[in-house]
Amino acid sequence: MATVNAEVAHHKTPISTQIWLLIIATFLLRVGFGAILVIFDWTLVWGIELSLGVAAHSSVESILLTSFAAITYLIAEIMLTGYYGNKSDRIGARPVVLWATFGSMFVVLLYTPASIVYRFSYQAHPYTGILMLTAFLALIHFIHGIFAAAKVAPTLGFINHHSDLSNRTLHMSYYDNAILYGRAGGMILGGLLWVAFGVDGTKNLTVQSELISATYLPLAVLLLIATLLIYWGIEDIPKKDVPNKFSLKKDMKIAYSVMMEKDRRHLLLPWISIAALIGSASVWGPSVAFRVAGSSNAHSNSRGLEAILPIMFILVALALPAPLWGWYADRHDKFRTMKIGLFGSPIFLVIGLAVGFPFYRAGLLSKQASIISNIPFLLSLVPSIFFFSAFIPVLMGSLGETAKDGEKEDGHVMSGYHFVIASGEIIGILGGGLFIGFFALLNFLGVIHNADLALLVGFVLFELLLVAGLVFGILKLPSHTLKKEPSINSEKEPVIGTD
Repeated sequence: MATVNAEVAHHKTPISTQIWLLIIATFLLRVGFGAILVIFDWTLVWGIELSLGVAAHSSVESILLTSFAAITYLIAEIMLTGYYGNKSDRIGARPVVLWATFGSMFVVLLYTPASIVYRFSYQAHPYTGILMLTAFLALIHFIHGIFAAAKVAPTLGFINHHSDLSNRTLHMSYYDNAILYGRAGGMILGGLLWVAFGVDGTKNLTVQSELISATYLPLAVLLLIATLLIYWGIEDIPKKDVPNKFSLKKDMKIAYSVMMEKDRRHLLLPWISIAALIGSASVWGPSVAFRVAGSSNAHSNSRGLEAILPIMFILVALALPAPLWGWYADRHDKFRTMKIGLFGSPIFLVIGLAVGFPFYRAGLLSKQASIISNIPFLLSLVPSIFFFSAFIPVLMGSLGETAKDGEKEDGHVMSGYHFVIASGEIIGILGGGLFIGFFALLNFLGVIHNADLALLVGFVLFELLLVAGLVFGILKLPSHTLKKEPSINSEKEPVIGTD
C-alpha cells in the first residue's frame, strides 16, 4: 500500500480551473433545481388545498397527484441520458453541457404560468383547476428533465477525463458536494422565496397566483450565470471515435452491460439505495413538512420557513463533510472509509439522541410541538448524518475508477451510471408515495386518527427501509471492490493541472 500511495503522490496534480468552473455551474444549476422542487411541490399542494380543502393535502389522491407530477422529470432523464452521453462522445462535452444549461434556464421561465393556468381553470370548476395544474406541471417537469439529461453524463465524463487515480474520488466528491449543497441551498432558497413573496400571507387567489409566478424569476438569473460560466470558461475535451448513432434499445443494453460489468455490479444496490434516498428526501421531505405545517397555519408566512428547516439540517449535514471523506478515501483505503461510515452512523445516532434528549424532550412530547420547536432534535441527528455522508463520495469515486484508460466509454459509463441514479430516484419518489399514501389510507379508514402522524410515519419508515438497503448492499460488497487500485497508465499524462 505504501508503494502505491508513493506512486500516486508522484502523479498527483492540482484541480484545474475548468473543473472548478464546471462545479460552480453545477452548483448554480442544482440551486435552481432544488428551489423548483420546493416551489413546484408547494404550488401543487396549494392547488389541492384550494380545490379539495386544506384537509385534502393528507389524502391519498393528493399523494398520487404529487407522485405523478414529480416522476416525469426522471422519466425524461432515463429516456435521453444515453442519447446525450453518446452525443457528448461524438461532438464533445462542452456543447452538450452548454445546451443543457441554457435550456434549463429557458424551462424555468416555462414554470411561471402554472399558477395562472390554475387560476383560470379553477374558475370553470375547482376539480378542473387541480387537474390542469397537475398536467401542466408534469409537462414542464418532463421538458426540464430533457435538458437535465443532457447535463449529468457529459459533466461526469468531463470530470472523469480530467482526473487521475490520485484525485478522482476527491473530484467526484466536489461534484457530489455541489449537487447536495445546491439542492440544500436551492430548497432553502425556494422556501425563502415562497416566504419572501408572501404566498401564504394572503387568501386572494389572483394575488397568490401572481406571487407564485414571480418566485421563479430569480432562479432564471442564476441559470443565466451558470450558462455564461460554461460558455466562457470551459474548453472541450477530445472527441471520441464513436461511429454508431444513438439507439434507445442499444443504449439500454449498453447501460445494462456497463453497470453489470464485474467491477461495478456489486455497487449497484448501494447506488440505487442512495439515489432513492436522495429522490425521496428531496421530493417528499419538503412536501410532507409543508403539509404538516399547513394543518395549523395554512395562511401564515411561517409555514414555508417551518417546512424547510428539517431539509436544511439534513442536506447540509450530508454535504458539508463530503470533500473531507473524499480526501480521506483518496489517501487511505476506501473500504476503511466505508466501515467508518457504516459503524459511526448508528453509534453516533445513539449518542446524539442520548445527549440531546434533555434538550429536545419537552418540544418533542408537547401537544403544541412544531418543526421549529424540534430544532434540538434535528441537531441531535447531525453527528450520525456526518458519518453517513462517508458513503457518497466513495461510491461516486469508485464508479470513475472502473472506467478504463484508452476505452471510448466516458459518456457511456457515466450515462449508464446516471441511468441507475435516475431509476433509483424514481424508486424513491414512487416508493415514498406508496408508503405515504398507504398510511394516508389508514388515516382515511380510521386506523390512524392523526393525519399528520400518518404522513410522517409513512415517510420515515420508507427512508429507514432505504437506509437498510444501502447498509445491506455495503455489507455484501467484496473487499476488493473498494480496495482495487487501478494501475497508472504512464502513456496517459494527467491533464488536470492545465487550464
